[in-house]
Amino acid sequence: MSGRKGFTLIELLVVIAVIAILLAILMPALSKVRDTANRSACASNIRQHLFGLIMYADEYDGKLPSGAGGWLWDLDRDIVRQLMENISLEPSRRDEDTPVQDVFYCPSNLTHKRSRERCWDYHHPSGSRASYRVTGYFWLLDTLNNQGDSVRPNIRGSGNKQWVSTTNMKRAAEAELVIDVTLSDPTFPADAYPNGNFAQIIAGSGQGAYTGYYDTTSHLRSDKEGAGGNIGFVAGHVKWRHFEDMERRYGNTPTHWW
Repeated sequence: MSGRKGFTLIELLVVIAVIAILLAILMPALSKVRDTANRSACASNIRQHLFGLIMYADEYDGKLPSGAGGWLWDLDRDIVRQLMENISLEPSRRDEDTPVQDVFYCPSNLTHKRSRERCWDYHHPSGSRASYRVTGYFWLLDTLNNQGDSVRPNIRGSGNKQWVSTTNMKRAAEAELVIDVTLSDPTFPADAYPNGNFAQIIAGSGQGAYTGYYDTTSHLRSDKEGAGGNIGFVAGHVKWRHFEDMERRYGNTPTHWW
């Protein structure tokens, strides 16, 4: 009689171990490829917004729209609608029924992937619809009073950074306008989180009570720090900035970095 010999237990374990080793080698490379692709898609989004804002300014003698909320990702609904029209995303329905536009959210931000519909049509915890949309980018637009004076606090840190109210400015190539979300919550223990927690922002948002998810930084290296972000300039170009080159610029709870 002849029989067919199968794999022994040891041989099966060896095969499984080899597969596990290969996966361990490949996963970081695949993750890096995914992150690179997301950064490129994110930069493309920012370029579209820069184009939309420049078109807006061209119609108003170089003036840009005023900023909206205390968190820099809050953008007035009327401004959002105008930007959509400028980049050929004019809604087919009335504004409040407009479907979520992916261009307003970074593909690396997992929180916005899960809850972007609620962010897009944001309501206050009281139930009333907000006058702004919670987007996936920071808008460094100045907020002016009736006399034309800025009501925003000075931007902290080095480099004499300024809020932007017009495209008619010197050094437009150095003036930041639309940037990736890099947020930290300083309420975590300083010994474990010296710069705050970048992956779990509980300050200001009621610990995710509304959306069901914590706010977070778009490009993360770990829960202790961001990886960096794309920076869009008034001149229309976009550059990647590593987190090591960022500073605390605005707000305390949470802190906005760029």
